[in-house]
Amino acid sequence: MEQASVHSIYDSYINALPSTKSDRIVSEANRYTLTNSDGYLRRVIPRPGLELVESSYSLQENRVMNIQSQAAMVELSFCLEGSGEFVVSGSQHEFLPGSCSLQLMNDFHANFMYRADVPHRSVGIGISVEQFNEWVADSDVGAAYSFQGLLGNQAYRLFRMPLQPNMARMLQQLNDFSSSHQKLRRLHTEGKILEIVSSALDMFLFEREENRPRTQLSRSDREKIHNARDILLENMESPPSLIELARLAQLNEYKLKIGFKEEFGTSVFAYLRERRLEKALGLLREGNLNVSEVALIVGFSNFSHFSEAFRKQYGLNPSEVKRGRFC
Repeated sequence: MEQASVHSIYDSYINALPSTKSDRIVSEANRYTLTNSDGYLRRVIPRPGLELVESSYSLQENRVMNIQSQAAMVELSFCLEGSGEFVVSGSQHEFLPGSCSLQLMNDFHANFMYRADVPHRSVGIGISVEQFNEWVADSDVGAAYSFQGLLGNQAYRLFRMPLQPNMARMLQQLNDFSSSHQKLRRLHTEGKILEIVSSALDMFLFEREENRPRTQLSRSDREKIHNARDILLENMESPPSLIELARLAQLNEYKLKIGFKEEFGTSVFAYLRERRLEKALGLLREGNLNVSEVALIVGFSNFSHFSEAFRKQYGLNPSEVKRGRFC
């Protein structure tokens, strides 16, 4: 049901456009030409619970599209060109060319306002709640990244950042495969979609951006970054997401990311993982708790993730420390 809801939301969006469905490209792909406009819309469903929608058009008149849905989904959206506004469950935003966004929605209503004769190009990737949780929630940083953990009691939440060059290249490569073999084209498209999704979710949620230039941090910024570090350490069992941590520390996400790395030499959650494992090592040396109990105390809900992370940092399994093999 959850997987189908992704596609029903896109059904509602496409039905609100002045469109005529044209020839079926492959068994899971539809292409739509738009009446009263110059352009098209392409839909690809590589698997249940995952959908790509590419749009490129210019409407001949101003248009307001209204959508209401009780369904839920996560969307990665890339605005390449265009202007206009959209309001989702009372939250108003603008289309920003050269941006990418992570959007979570559940039981929502939306209004999209498009202006006449303004070229609009975008790529949207819809992900079912079930699939999203499978990919990101089962991590060593707890449930803060689950759909419910990020959305809370809201109907809609938007996170946005500039489109990075590597992501723009991946979007371009979606259509760079010219094989005449239908199944290979489909395989290429699915692979690129998954590459984009993994890179974007990592960028939004787990912070692994490299080669950022150093920035000038004020004394106040540095104090806030150290406060963010303290918040992490006080909540090791159930840490806030990067987005929530920035809010608690009164910093924007960008400054928190680059500032934390400048101050502590590593990313936010790499730092957290190291401190968790240090605490785990101390508890195992004390010998009063078994390995599973230690894993839970330091915030690892998945025992195999804990063992793998511990082995990577210390070169031994947690059970070996328990048996006294770590000096």
